[in-house]
Amino acid sequence: MTISFPIWLIAIDYILAILMIILLLKFTLNLFINEESNLIFFRFINKITYPVFSLTDRVTPNFMVQPIIPLYLAWIVLMVRLYGLPLFLGNKYMGKFAFVFEKDLIAQFKSLILGVALNLNYGI
Repeated sequence: MTISFPIWLIAIDYILAILMIILLLKFTLNLFINEESNLIFFRFINKITYPVFSLTDRVTPNFMVQPIIPLYLAWIVLMVRLYGLPLFLGNKYMGKFAFVFEKDLIAQFKSLILGVALNLNYGI
């Protein structure tokens, strides 16, 4: 059964999914790289996440250690994606709208792998 969702809701889900991935990437990079690092990629991630940190200062607890804040914010974004976005459609879509970005990403990855396998003539 195919369910079509409004494009604006899918766009919001994609934006939140990318934000969540960037926050998780920042947390992971904070484990291995110093905050004052001059790597171009790390500075780019810091420039992207700085507005998010400044917007969410009020919901972030004061006792939280600074390197864990990106993980906490990624969890908040995940909760908004899981429980907040399906509320726009109604309660009957609560489990069907979850992880649209990830489902599309996996479908694209499967088609890419299948295309490579068919081009290499593995008989799949």
